[in-house]
Amino acid sequence: MLAYAPGGAMPDPPDVTVSIVNHGNRDAVLRSLEALRDDDGRRSQLEVVVVDNASEDGSVDAVRAAHPGVRVVANAHRLGFGANHNRAVAAAHGRHLLLLNDDTVVPAGTIDRLVAYLDRHAHVGVVAPRVVDATGATHDSAWALPSVGVDLLQAATLHRLPAPQSRGVVARRVGWAMGCCLLVRASAFRAAAGFDEGFYMYSEEIDLCARLAAAGWETHWLPSAAVVHEGQRSTGAASPERAVEMARSRRRYWRRHLPAAAVLPVRLAVTAEFLALAAAAAVARRPWRPFLRQARGCWTDAGRPGLRERAWAWNAVHADAPGRAP
Repeated sequence: MLAYAPGGAMPDPPDVTVSIVNHGNRDAVLRSLEALRDDDGRRSQLEVVVVDNASEDGSVDAVRAAHPGVRVVANAHRLGFGANHNRAVAAAHGRHLLLLNDDTVVPAGTIDRLVAYLDRHAHVGVVAPRVVDATGATHDSAWALPSVGVDLLQAATLHRLPAPQSRGVVARRVGWAMGCCLLVRASAFRAAAGFDEGFYMYSEEIDLCARLAAAGWETHWLPSAAVVHEGQRSTGAASPERAVEMARSRRRYWRRHLPAAAVLPVRLAVTAEFLALAAAAAVARRPWRPFLRQARGCWTDAGRPGLRERAWAWNAVHADAPGRAP
């Protein structure tokens, strides 16, 4: 059962606060919540919070009707991915935080395995499960943290090296893991001031893992626990607005985490990588413009709007929350 008492009063501190950000994905978020509810053998006590990012598909009413034990935070205006999770965490009671995408389904037993792992390893701040798609196929979901060496190696090998770290059958330390499902120690998350809201979308989980690592916390990947990510097959890279946001977040990460003298050579190398990928895609008669957008995005938005500008425009019309310059 979902252990949440309306009004914010929890009889006992829950083991986990589940934070789900929903953006116009009513049917998927209902499936995600149903999977949490149907885990009858779960030992971990949950508090579940859904932050609805001003959806227009009836998500708020549907969640409240189907899952009255879930706290719903209904935004009047649209925020970024990290900002929405920060809203949920601000009032969370759990010892740990399970950060979930709205299109993620958590099979029975997964939460208990993640909680047990975090409780057994006091030096671990984040543990991530294996990510599978609807067919059961495992997808790469953890990698080394970006650095000068890693970025240059990826550029030189067209992203073939270094190999993803989410392979094998043994739990291991990784640099960062995909943000569709992360169990994070609440004390570590709060000490790091949560997600950096300057990342509207993309790279915010990489930045979080990097800052936690700098504070002495490790991120681990646990293959014995798995989640189904329905959106795993789609990156959204073909969308010009998503491409702008991806590139913008990449530039922000470089500024925050790379030595100033290293940013230019990394920028040049990654630009060359995307140009090579664009050329290879064109020769193979595959879509090549997404790679070209990323190459250009290593340097500038060139006045092109991203996802945050789309949200600001919506806010200005619907919620009297006009946008501001990045």
